Order: sequence, then structure tokens, then C-alpha cells
Amino acid sequence: MTDQQTVHRPQSGEPEQRPLVRVEDLAVSYAAGRRTVPVVRGVSFSVAAGRTLGLVGESGSGKSTVARTLLAHLRAGSRITGGRVLVDGQDVFALSAAGRRALRGGTASVVAQNAGQALTPSMRVGEQVREALRAHGEPDGPDRVAELVRLVRLPDPDTIVRRFPHQLSGGQQQRVAIAMAVAARPRVLVLDEPTTALDVVTQAAVLDLVADLGRELGMAVLLVSHDLGVVSAMADEIAVMRAGEVVEHAATAALFAAPQHEYTRALLAAVPDGRRPEQRRPEQRRTGGADRPRRDARVPGTVADTATGSAPPGSPVEPAVERPVVDAQDLVVRYRRGLPAAVDGVSFAIAPRETLAVVGESGSGKSTLATTLAGLVPAESGSFTYDDGTVRGDLREPVAARSQELRRAVQLVFQNADTSLNPRRTVGAAVGRPLRLFTGSSSRARVGELLTQVGLGPEYADRLPAQLSGGQRQRVGIARALAAEPRLVIADEITTALDVQVQAGILALLDDLRRERGLSCLFISHDLAVVRGVADRVAVMTGGRIVEVGPTERVFTGTNHPYTRTLLRATLEPGQTELPDVGDGVQRWRDAPGWTDHGDGHRTRNWEDA
Repeated sequence: MTDQQTVHRPQSGEPEQRPLVRVEDLAVSYAAGRRTVPVVRGVSFSVAAGRTLGLVGESGSGKSTVARTLLAHLRAGSRITGGRVLVDGQDVFALSAAGRRALRGGTASVVAQNAGQALTPSMRVGEQVREALRAHGEPDGPDRVAELVRLVRLPDPDTIVRRFPHQLSGGQQQRVAIAMAVAARPRVLVLDEPTTALDVVTQAAVLDLVADLGRELGMAVLLVSHDLGVVSAMADEIAVMRAGEVVEHAATAALFAAPQHEYTRALLAAVPDGRRPEQRRPEQRRTGGADRPRRDARVPGTVADTATGSAPPGSPVEPAVERPVVDAQDLVVRYRRGLPAAVDGVSFAIAPRETLAVVGESGSGKSTLATTLAGLVPAESGSFTYDDGTVRGDLREPVAARSQELRRAVQLVFQNADTSLNPRRTVGAAVGRPLRLFTGSSSRARVGELLTQVGLGPEYADRLPAQLSGGQRQRVGIARALAAEPRLVIADEITTALDVQVQAGILALLDDLRRERGLSCLFISHDLAVVRGVADRVAVMTGGRIVEVGPTERVFTGTNHPYTRTLLRATLEPGQTELPDVGDGVQRWRDAPGWTDHGDGHRTRNWEDA
């Protein structure tokens, strides 16, 4: 342990149990040409049965490398250079090949970040669960498969087991992955960013499930996450990693109450604060983010009655402060004839220099709204127009049918820069292509200017995406969108997989660009704390429809639609040590005609008890 490390071992009056996991002075390095690069140095911790240790830190800190060693897994080119890893009393790297096969999924299991990629797309869900049972000599009959499906609280087990992964929501896919992970009743469970892509309600339900399974099966759980709210609600202890070392290790409540290491304090300071202003301690109140002054961004057509396309009776729409650049009325988007509408009668507007955030659960229609605005999915009906005073166009048309000027004005920043950048093309080529397309010139100097503008630099032009961190790749994605000199940027979950410090940098960059370039923004996110810090207005979607819209603080603090209340209740704040109660997930309300106007542009769709 270095002099700068701060390790507070949790104290307990109970007799200490023999830990199921012991990591002792672990060191891991990988080969880079003739050099050996250390990625983990002197890491030690233990986890007892029924306990959860949270492992947090920035991207590249080594936390996932450490977590995977519990399953005797190292990435290609890596090797153990010191220490050992004991799971249930066995040194996992001293096991034979057969012993490691028995370890993985038997003694220790992992739930990966993206269940959609972890599941085999061509196999039905039930068969994949059955395969997990069969691999460890467990009974694999239909009754046992159905028992596991019920254990992870999937609805209608008889139907679910016959579906393919793509026919399930993200939360359902994650539950299937958990069912496979606990099929052989492992002693140790590794959760590697298990809720990154989930909305807050689904996240709360999945975490509640994992907590119950941990207690029921008496597992030792290692939770890797960049979401400090998730870690604080799930973990008994937290180890903070930086540059391959544990710099602080403490009981969860103690760490959040009084972080000792400067890096831990920096992590906590970078977390978006989703609480109401009056709930923050005086020293936490900031001039930016949720407390920054907001202009009056009321625009006509913010919400319309979906039956008539008009404002709610008795609540005329206020006159526009500025003409909207985007205006949608009764928009309907359907992926295929015969399927329910993914976007169903939605009306909204975006003003110049305004950020409108759209929030809701997975499958609510928010990303469909974004891709329709970008021209990647055609609209079926309704009015959907763009007009910034110089460029006008019909946004119902697919991108190939749009004018060059409209394509240039509306640009999309994708959620996952890893898959949206060509791994074989340099950063300079990625940014240069839209420059050539929209300006006719892609000089190296102009590419360098764009990279500098997003906080990188001209030297990054010659690098490949694999040579960049996640935050750097996301900045390249933003530079590529800016190359067209757009007036409207669509940001679809662009901070989902980023650690809190990188996320804070990306959000600050977007805010700077909005001010400097006068950009409007449609901001899609499931992270309500982030939304509260960046958005001027918020639209809440569920079931393909907007149920509430208004200025950000009014939505977060005012009279709410019951679905909005569920979202706000499910949000996890750093330092919160209990999981929120989101109920059984059954909707107990239904739409009623019309809207209620609460003033200042804040409106909720009418509803009644189901």
C-alpha cells in the first residue's frame, strides 16, 4: 500500500466470517511490445458470504480486470505478476483446466454489462438457461428452467422461455443473464456494470432482485459500477480504484459521509446532483447544473391534445418567446404494419438554443423519437417540421430524401461510440468524412480545429478508436457531428457507459457548445440527475406517449403524473443506502382525455385509476 492510499477497514461487533473471496496483493500486467505495463498493483480485499463489495473508479482504473480474476480470467497478453486470488479457499490461477471450468458458473458466476450481447441471438431463452444448467451437471428439465425464470421475476414464464433475446426488453434480457448466472447456485457473483443501459425503474427492480438472491443463496457479491448511486444502495463496503491501485476502502456509509482520499472526493464532486435544491447542503449548491438560471423557453405546441391537435381546453398555449426550430404534432411512428405504434400521437417543440430532455423506461419510445428526428426511421403520420429561419424541411422524410441543408442542420451523436466509429479508420478520417460531405473540404487543419474544440487535439487525428478511452471516443463522435456545423444536435444516451468524471466533462462540453454555437438539443437519457443538470425542459414518455412536459425544475418538484412519480422515486442518489421501492411494476393508472395545465408551461396528461 502506498503512502497516498487511504484504507479504512469496516468495523463490526459480529464475529468475522471466513471470506468466500480473498484477493491478496494482486498485481496484473500486460505486454506492450517489449515493455510490461502494470494495470493492477497491490490490490487486496475480501468478501464474506452474504456481503457485497462495490468496486468503483474511472475507466481504465483496473476494476473490471480485478473483477474478472475471480473467474480466473485475464485478457489476452495479460499475466499475474504478484499475489493470488482465492475463491472458496481455492487459488483460482492454480486450478487445472477442468477446475477452472467448474469454477466458472459453478462456484463463481458473472453478469456482464450488456446482456443483449452476452446472450446468443439465435437461441431461445429457455434453451440458453437449460444450457447453463447442463454445463454444470444440474437438472435441466422444463420445471427447473421455469423455476429459474420465476426466481428472477420474469412475467409469463411459459411464454418467455420460447422467445429469442431480441424479443425481450433490456431489463428482461438482464434478468435472463442473472438466471443463467445463478443456475448452479454459485457461492460468488460478479456484477460488471449490470445496470448501465437500464432505465431507473428497471434498474431498481433488477438491483432488488440481485439483493434478494444474494441473501437467499448466501453469495459473496462483487459489484463493479461507475454509478455511485447504485453502489451506495447495494454495497456494504466500497473500494475505490485509481491507476490500478485501491486508494480508499471503507464501509459504504462512512465513505460517503467522510471520504478521506482526494480522488474519492473528486469522484463524488463530479456526480450530477439530482436532488431538489433545498435538499442539498449549502456547500453542495452550485451555480451550474440544476441551479443555473433557466430562460423562459415556452413555445407553442409543447403539448397538444392527441385527439384534436389543439391545446387543452381552458388552457390556451402561451405565445411563443421564440419560433421553435422543431415542431411535432400528433406524430406516429410504427416499425411495421400491424405492430403497436412505437411513438403514438406525440406533440412537442424545441426552441432555438434550448435543450429538451426526453426520459422514460426502456421501450417508452424516446430513442425512436430521436432516430425519427434524425431521419433513420420514417414517421407514419402527423406533422413534423424543422425551421431555423434559413433551413426548412419535413422531418417525416427519411434522411436519404432530405435536402443537403436539412441533413446538415440536424445531426445525431450515437449512444455507443465504440460501435459507431469504424475501428479500421483513423479519428481524422472519421471527422474528415462529414467535412467533405457538407463543406467540400476536409483539410487536416480543420480536422485539428474540431478535435481541439471537443477537448482533444490535432495529434489525435492519426489514432484509431481502439487507442482511445471511452470518453475520448465519445468526444470524437461529437466532433464528427459538429463537422456539419448543425443547428440541432440529438444526443441519444451519450453518457450511459461513462464514469462520472468523464461524464461531467462531456456534459460541460455540450453546454459550452450550446452557448458558443447557439445549438438546440434533443437530449435522451435515463439518468434523471444528468437530465436535471442539462435540460431546459423535460418530456416524460411511457408507452409511446408523452405524459408530462414542462420546465425542468417544475417537473422535478411540482405536481406530477403518476408515471413521473415512479421515475423520480426510483432514482438512486449517491449516499442512499437503501434501494427504492418501485412496487411490482404493474401500472395502476390509464390515460384519460385531455391535459391539465399547471402553469409556466408545465402540463400533465390526464389519468384515472385503472
